[in-house]
Amino acid sequence: MITPTEGQIAALLQQYSSILVCLPAKPTTDAIASGLAMYSLLQKLGKNAKVVAAGFALPSNHRFLPKSAEIQHDLTALKKFVIGLDISRTKVADLNYDIQGDRLNIYVAPKNGYFTVSDVSTSSTDYEFDLIITLDARDLDSLGKVFEDNAEFFHHTPLINIDHHPGNEHFGQVNQVKVTATSISEIVFELMEHIDAQLVDEYIATNLLTGIISKTKSFKTNTVTPRSLAIASHLIASGARREDIVKNLYQTKSLNMLQLWGRTLTRLQADTDHKIVWSILREQDFIETNTGPYDLEQVIDELIVNTPDAENVYLIYQHTATGGKQQVHAIVYTAPYIRGLEAFSDWAAHGSDHFTYVTFPLISLETAQVAIHERLRKLVR
Repeated sequence: MITPTEGQIAALLQQYSSILVCLPAKPTTDAIASGLAMYSLLQKLGKNAKVVAAGFALPSNHRFLPKSAEIQHDLTALKKFVIGLDISRTKVADLNYDIQGDRLNIYVAPKNGYFTVSDVSTSSTDYEFDLIITLDARDLDSLGKVFEDNAEFFHHTPLINIDHHPGNEHFGQVNQVKVTATSISEIVFELMEHIDAQLVDEYIATNLLTGIISKTKSFKTNTVTPRSLAIASHLIASGARREDIVKNLYQTKSLNMLQLWGRTLTRLQADTDHKIVWSILREQDFIETNTGPYDLEQVIDELIVNTPDAENVYLIYQHTATGGKQQVHAIVYTAPYIRGLEAFSDWAAHGSDHFTYVTFPLISLETAQVAIHERLRKLVR
């Protein structure tokens, strides 16, 4: 049975013709996969659609996802500035332009006579998109520069907010926030099922199953529900390529990633009483393995999958930021009942409640490790 919120979303998708799908600035695999599924759905409904995530770079092991090249890294030309010229009395013989410093000069040569200032008018078009859908975003700020550079557009355009984080700020005109869902992909599937179950083809099914598998670590986390298993079964029956998903997410590792994984395991430590596992990486580890902090999410995934008794996993690492300033960071995966963004808010926390990134002031790796560990110990049940 369709819920009132799902009915509202279905009505809005029918009403509007040009729809923007927004992902967080650092989207999870679940966000990427559900965004691509939503993009495919909108195309099937005959909509002009775009999916965007600020500064997005597609992870190499996500290239198998259908339409994975369609995610844009920025949002440009939302409105066009129009310069009008009255040519009822004088026709145009030639038109060109040049840019001198910060000034654009447009040259219009008349066929006869001349143009005057009174012949010129200016205006702007409407926004390119008339509806926004956000996925896996607890607030507008999590969209990064996509929101920062286009705040007026977001405040003047109807917005559908789809999420499953308990801390979601319900910033949309319509909010589909299901905290009991294991993933955004699960929520998107249920929406599609209510709109038209026949819309879920092999490509959409593959994307949605990827999101569910990634969020449940191939159904090994304690967040797995009978509903998520039933949805996964339905998606496989609809043609989802489960073998490709598992192979690319968990079985295909480059030599560089294996070297980074090896260094992580060498320094792996565990607090079995509090179900915490952690490791420390130095900047030299990234240099010598030709990897970077962006590879650490895969390392965390491996730790979660291969240490099922660990409910909390974190990696402490060094990284030199732009400008040559070396900082200490951490990626923290927490148990479902811990809200990481709130727990680590004093350390510039961002990401999500259960996959949180933090940045420390100028302290050592060891001091940062002790600080995170002590805080987690107090939060663990």
